[in-house]
Amino acid sequence: MRTDRGGLAAAVLVAWLGAGAAEAAPAWATTPAFQVAVSLSPKAAARLAHPHETIIVAAYVYGDANDRGQRLADEVGQIDFGREQKVELPGPGVARFQGVRYDTKRLVYVDGKLQVLVNVYSGRRSSPDNLLDCSIFQDSVELAGRAVIPIRCKLIGEP
Repeated sequence: MRTDRGGLAAAVLVAWLGAGAAEAAPAWATTPAFQVAVSLSPKAAARLAHPHETIIVAAYVYGDANDRGQRLADEVGQIDFGREQKVELPGPGVARFQGVRYDTKRLVYVDGKLQVLVNVYSGRRSSPDNLLDCSIFQDSVELAGRAVIPIRCKLIGEP
């Protein structure tokens, strides 16, 4: 390949790849901020206080795949849009999420609105197993941002 034509060919290739890359570049947005208030039963509070166990609050943003999005979907037909997993509390309290960042270009692959699933579990500092049985929140990201989300926890096996 000659240098003069090679340079021109390389420039054209770079411009062409750059145009394609610009189209494929993510368009970022953030879900509304939301808060999760975690409460513990008296037995769970006592167990987590010694030896200084923590509470993890995890938020997963997803959408239900439409026909076009099936190739991106997981085994239950959902497309992952992002997560924030390591909000760690030393005990009962409020976890604040500034919102989960996601690529808006992927919205064409889902039906309806984005959803958020909030799970709470022990930090596994005192045991290799989760110690908590907690309620969950699973609804639209808009609803999550409207009011503090209450999550109640007790020890696994506690009535």
